[in-house]
Amino acid sequence: MRKSVVIGTLVAFFFGFLVLPGIYAGLTEQHERKDQDMEYEFGSYADEWLLYAPEEYGEMQEPPAPFSHTVHEDFDCGECHHDEQGEPWDGTYEIKGCMSEGCHDMAVAEEPEDRRDIRYFYKAYHDLCMTGCHRDLARAGEESGPTACPDCHPEE
Repeated sequence: MRKSVVIGTLVAFFFGFLVLPGIYAGLTEQHERKDQDMEYEFGSYADEWLLYAPEEYGEMQEPPAPFSHTVHEDFDCGECHHDEQGEPWDGTYEIKGCMSEGCHDMAVAEEPEDRRDIRYFYKAYHDLCMTGCHRDLARAGEESGPTACPDCHPEE
């Protein structure tokens, strides 16, 4: 009897504290890492990504957007990544995901004015990428990334 209690406790511990958090972390990852081959001082990160909306957002109206760090290698990392005060990343700390707690973590715009809040992930991505950098480069006559929905969100 005692042996089965000990084994049951060990199994419950293993499952509850080791397996479930790993499953949960995988389910809450908003982006799909297509590879894991880029290195920086604090570890490694994926070069190729598929950018998904958070689960709470509901069904995405468009397919996930592909993103490549290599395509953007001519830009300083701090042009996209920043600290809690919005200051450009300076290489002295680990980069967190854009939708980490306290950043652009508002998954659902409950009120119309929420759509203008920079914490709303949709606004943050579109303001920085499409209506920000890509359109600015195109207007300046320079090579640009996509500036229209189907260019960022391909059907395939």
